[in-house]
Amino acid sequence: MLLNTINGDTSAPAIELGSWVCNASTAAQLFPQLAADAEQIEQAIATASAVHASGAWSGLSNKARADMLDAAAEALTAQAEKIAEADARCTGAILKFTRVVASICPMAFRSAANLLRGLDDEAAAHKALQGPHGPLLNERLPLGPSAIIAPWNAPSGIACHKIASALAAGCPVIIKPSEWAPLSAQYIVEALQSVGFPVGLIQLLHGSAKVGAALVADSRIAAVSFTGGLAGGRAIAAACAQDIKPAQLELGGNNALVVLEDANVEASCDAIVQGLVTLNGQWCRALGRLLIHESLVSQVVKGVMLRLESLRIGSALSPESEMGPLVHAAHLAHIKQTLESYRELGGKVLQSSRVPTSPGYYFAPALITGLAPEQTRDETFGPVATVHSFSSDEEAVALANGTPFGLAGYVFGDEQRCWAVAKQMRTGIVKINAVTMMNLHPLAPRPAWGLSGQGDEGVRESFEFFRGSRVIGVGARP
Repeated sequence: MLLNTINGDTSAPAIELGSWVCNASTAAQLFPQLAADAEQIEQAIATASAVHASGAWSGLSNKARADMLDAAAEALTAQAEKIAEADARCTGAILKFTRVVASICPMAFRSAANLLRGLDDEAAAHKALQGPHGPLLNERLPLGPSAIIAPWNAPSGIACHKIASALAAGCPVIIKPSEWAPLSAQYIVEALQSVGFPVGLIQLLHGSAKVGAALVADSRIAAVSFTGGLAGGRAIAAACAQDIKPAQLELGGNNALVVLEDANVEASCDAIVQGLVTLNGQWCRALGRLLIHESLVSQVVKGVMLRLESLRIGSALSPESEMGPLVHAAHLAHIKQTLESYRELGGKVLQSSRVPTSPGYYFAPALITGLAPEQTRDETFGPVATVHSFSSDEEAVALANGTPFGLAGYVFGDEQRCWAVAKQMRTGIVKINAVTMMNLHPLAPRPAWGLSGQGDEGVRESFEFFRGSRVIGVGARP
C-alpha cells in the first residue's frame, strides 16, 4: 500500500485517483493510485519550513552531514534489489537496467558526501575577498525547503540524485514521485528514515500532477528540481516565476545519432539498437532521430532491422529479456498513435521484432523512413526513431540542430571527424562512437539546451543549485 511520510509518520494518502498502477509486463493491477490532500500537503510544507528554521540539519558541520549521507548510502545499498524490482514491475524496464539505476542511489549519496568533505579544504584554500575595511565573508547557504519531483522512467536513480544533492546543501526535501512508478520512492524514504536524519527533513507525498503543482506554487518552497516532460516543465517554470524561485528542469529531447560516411557500420548498428531498447526507449537521452550519410542508409537500416529480428522482448523480470514492455496502457496507445500519424504523413514504419502475445504493454521498436526532417521535430519518448539522410557533414550538423531540443547527441565515424561535428551540435552532451545510459564521467555535468531544460545537473551542479550566496563585510567605520 502507498503511504505518505510526513513529519516522521506514515499515513495513507487521503484521495483515491480512481486508477491503478499495473505490472507493465502482465497488465495485472498492482495497487491503486492515491494522492495526498490539501491538509497533508500543508502539513508537509509546514514541517519542512520548521525543520529549516530550526537549523537541525543545516546547522551541522559538513563532516557530520557527510557521515549521515554515507550511512544513507549503506541503507540504500541494502534495499537496492527491492528498489530495482519495484521499478521493473512499474515501468517495464528490464531488471538488468533497473539494477543499474538502483545502483545510482547509493552512489549519489556517496558522491554528495565526498563533495561535502572537500568543501572545508576548498574554503581554507580560497583567498578571502578584501573590502574597504577588512575581509568579506562570502557564504553559500541552503535555499530552504525543496520540492523533488521525479519521473516514472528511471525513477529511483533520478530521485536519489536530487535528494542527495539537496540534503548535502542543507535543504529539507519533499519528494513527489510519479503516480505511475511511486513504489521505489517509498522504499528509498524507508531506507533514509532508518538512518536517523532529523524528523521531518525527508518527506514523501504521493499523487498526481496536482500534488506537484501545490508544492511548486507554495511560497515556502524555496527551490524545485523536476525531471519530466515539456508540458510539466513549462507549468513548473511558470509557477516558479511567481515567486522568482529557482527551478532545475530536465525535460525531453529528440536526440540525433549521426552516422558519418566513414563510420563502422556494424558498430553503428549495434549502438542504434542499444539506443532504441535501453529502458525500452523511455529515457530522455534515447535515440529519436537517426541521421545517416546517404551512402550508408540502406546498409545501416538493413543491419538494424536484422538485429531487431532476434531481439528478445519479454517480461521485465525475466533474465532472458533484452527489452521489456512500455510503462502503461495509455503510453502504449500514445506510441501507436504516433506511428499512425507518421503513416498518414507518408512515412514507412519498419518493425521486425516479435512481441509476446500475453497481456502486457509490449511494443516492437520501429524505424520510420520517408519523412522530411521538419515533420519529425517532436519527441516520441519510446523505441521509435525517424531516419534521414545527409550528403555532407555540414548538412548533418544542420539536421542534428534542427529541433528546439538539446539534451544529447551521438556521432559515429572517424574520431577526429566526429569531434569536429560534435563541437557544432547544439546539445548538452555528445557521445562519440558509443550510446550509453551512464554519463561520460561520474563528475561530468549533464547540461540541457533549449526546450530540454535549464539548470545543469551533476554532482557539483545540482548541489550548488540548492544553495544561494550571501556576502557580509564592513562598509564604513564611524
